[in-house]
Amino acid sequence: MKKYESDKNLTNRRNVLKILGLSSAAIMTTGIGNAFATGNSVKASAGALSTAGKSKKLRVSCVGFFHESNTYLTEGMGETELDSMRVFRGDQIKAALKGTAIGGPVDVCEEEGWDLVPGVVYYIDSSFSTVSDQAWKDAKKDIMDTLKAQLPLDMVYLCVHGGGMVKSTPDLEGDLAESVRALVGKDTMIVWSGDLHGKITDKMKDNMNFFSACKEYPHMDMNAAGRDAMYRGAAILAGESRPTVAYHKVPLLMPMSNTEEQGSFANRLKEKCIEIEKRPDVINCSVMHGFPYQDSDFCGVFPMVTTENNPQLAQDLVDDLAKWIWDHRKESLLELNDIGKTMSTVLAMLAKDGHYVRQPPTKGGIVDHAPIVIGDAADNPGGGAGGSGTYLLRALLETKGLGKVVLMSIHDPETAKAAVAAGVGATIDVSLGGKFEKLAGEPIKTKAYVKSISDGNEIVRGGTAYNAPFELGPTVRLVIEAENTVDVIVISGLCQAYDDTQGRPHGIAIQEYDVIGVKSGMHYQAFYNNFTDKILIVDVPGTTSRDVTLFEHTQLTMPMYPLDKSATFNI
Repeated sequence: MKKYESDKNLTNRRNVLKILGLSSAAIMTTGIGNAFATGNSVKASAGALSTAGKSKKLRVSCVGFFHESNTYLTEGMGETELDSMRVFRGDQIKAALKGTAIGGPVDVCEEEGWDLVPGVVYYIDSSFSTVSDQAWKDAKKDIMDTLKAQLPLDMVYLCVHGGGMVKSTPDLEGDLAESVRALVGKDTMIVWSGDLHGKITDKMKDNMNFFSACKEYPHMDMNAAGRDAMYRGAAILAGESRPTVAYHKVPLLMPMSNTEEQGSFANRLKEKCIEIEKRPDVINCSVMHGFPYQDSDFCGVFPMVTTENNPQLAQDLVDDLAKWIWDHRKESLLELNDIGKTMSTVLAMLAKDGHYVRQPPTKGGIVDHAPIVIGDAADNPGGGAGGSGTYLLRALLETKGLGKVVLMSIHDPETAKAAVAAGVGATIDVSLGGKFEKLAGEPIKTKAYVKSISDGNEIVRGGTAYNAPFELGPTVRLVIEAENTVDVIVISGLCQAYDDTQGRPHGIAIQEYDVIGVKSGMHYQAFYNNFTDKILIVDVPGTTSRDVTLFEHTQLTMPMYPLDKSATFNI
């Protein structure tokens, strides 16, 4: 994880110390110094804060509806209902979210001795489709009833994504923030930091005391960004901070882009945010890249600058940043690698470096082999795809000379159920994949050997979703014989491949494979970069394709580049 040091952010820590009763002099004697860093851990040294916190506790609630809505999946999978969401209630929030990507507020409350009262969080699970009106009505009532029973509160952390969309409103986050503000009143802090694949709206701006977005994709800094929001809320509550925010909507539909790829548009945009944050009186600079797989009037890129009681500075800086984004818009479009080009690259890598060769065991059991990992970005469940696309699997089956191959995974509850019924050791006829989106490929009809069966319950061990549980229902490992023999993990639930969790219970040792296909657009890289530098992305048709011109937009009221090459933007 990158570390972004910023001396100004020490102000946050000073404000927290003040609200807890420590003087500025104590900051230096406790050795906190520059421990607070944007995009990094905000934990102070020694035990000063936890000790001081015993005399003054903040009363905090964590509630929310964390959903990233892909409207193009709705036709094939139906709207998102509450039975396809995971619900963390009461003390489950502490147990389940502590130390996770979205667990920053939980961690801060525990470390500082603040009172995290039992809340309720609805979290995306097996459906990324548009949220139904009834589901939203019921969930919001539950959230509001929970908050009402907790009053009075010092702070509410909204656990929302930024890309949520209900059938009747494209602004899930703003709608919730408005309702929460009406309930808790003006003196309670409402704070949030979200996924950068979302939007900013006036309802969010008008009803939250502080909000921001993570800077990295893969999102390795979400926990730290959540912590930042909590400390900023405490500073505002202490009367020591008065954030003023300005934002723009830039009419650019931006593909999902790796911010850690040096020199790329997304990387330079992230670095510009970091540079802006180093300026006097700047609290935060965030950019919502937008969510391109959503037909709504909130498509676009949203730069935002938050200053310390200086609205004109915030406006001037965000004007400059928005102009830079627009002037460089053509650079945001990504080079696309089709399946043919990708497989040619794979074969060239294998010819150069050779295939996996089984070796005698060594001390520690380390296998010195770097697999080739291919991310199917167009069928990424993490962006709302159905996960049943077959283009990559067909290529893995039909391309000669790939060696030992595994695909993680195909979302196909029907095939998983049939394999479980047949049992381990059976050979069955399958019509694999192609169940939810015609765009993502036709089913593969073949025979498959049932190698193993799992209950689908595992814990993610790497990447953005570290420590998060997988509950995928029955999963199976099928072995399919074609030009290559391919292990295919078939899952009943829906989740992208953050790491090797989907294959590990089935005996998949990733370093013993030549080629690994995963259903993920970017998050898999955070894990697999620890094992190999042979990481590829393939572009095939699908509901999360990096070719954003594939998607029809009927709800937009303004021209959007590159859908409309004549689109304009003026400050």
